[in-house]
Amino acid sequence: MHRLAVMGGGSLGLLLAGKLAAAGLPAELWTRTEEQAARIAESGLTLEERDGSVAVRRIEAVPFEEVTPGFDGIVLIALKQTSMDGRLLRTLGRKLGMNAGTVLFQNGIGHVERVSGALPGRRLLAAVTTEAALRSGPSSVRHTGSGETWIGEWEPLSAASDKNGMADLISGVEQALKKAGFSASVSNEIRERMLRKLLINAVVNPLTALWRVPNGELTATPERRLAMDALFRETAGVLRQNGLHGAKDSELWEDVLRVCRATAANRSSMLQDVTAGRETEIDALNGAVCRMAAASGRDAPWNAAVTALVKAIQSPKERGV
Repeated sequence: MHRLAVMGGGSLGLLLAGKLAAAGLPAELWTRTEEQAARIAESGLTLEERDGSVAVRRIEAVPFEEVTPGFDGIVLIALKQTSMDGRLLRTLGRKLGMNAGTVLFQNGIGHVERVSGALPGRRLLAAVTTEAALRSGPSSVRHTGSGETWIGEWEPLSAASDKNGMADLISGVEQALKKAGFSASVSNEIRERMLRKLLINAVVNPLTALWRVPNGELTATPERRLAMDALFRETAGVLRQNGLHGAKDSELWEDVLRVCRATAANRSSMLQDVTAGRETEIDALNGAVCRMAAASGRDAPWNAAVTALVKAIQSPKERGV
């Protein structure tokens, strides 16, 4: 069995770590702060399942800076793109051994290229998930919506990959996720999956953040649906010029609605960020769509508008709340 580590103590990271621990898998959690690691070491990780059951799971939690260099297992990286700056990636390069495998769970696009550049020679997978979770404290998380998870090799790296080693990594990740209770499968078109997830996030995340509503309330009024539809159509058009193929717009629109239904009670990560006064991933989502549109010589006014509006939201700290 591969050694496993989850990097990131946010909603998704705690969910992954809690479910892996519940399945009895040899996993540890790498946190950004000493305080969070100490809290989990003291009280365990509390995982609330969708059926309302609550259990405390014991898992080794280590501040990322204190991880022993040379880790040669599999790291599930559940940090947001906003956290993955040059300093963190350089530190990650020192912590991972040459046989380590990494799985990137970030929203948006552009991160795979950055990480592969910072970790030359390492095996790398991209992951797309529609699982939903809400962190209710430094050591507690609620599983708010079940979804699908796809993993796959990033196509530009295929030619340089060690095929046997990559196949072993893919199999190890898939088996671990399934044993932890996730619906996981391997995709040979992971970029397509990432673009489809980007389309969903580019509609759901900024609008929930601006309207301050959970996912299920996006479709509550005709006015909201009109705004969703306009943002969806513009985004789909841009992404189709950048590699999104294989599905009709009607199917993609149904994907958006399905996620809203399946995660109806969930507060999107962007809504959680703006209410907590944290930096959002708007540049990695709608900002990325704007950049792709500009590179194709077209405008993306809806994406530009929601990007500007989300950036203009004052944090609670700035308002003195």
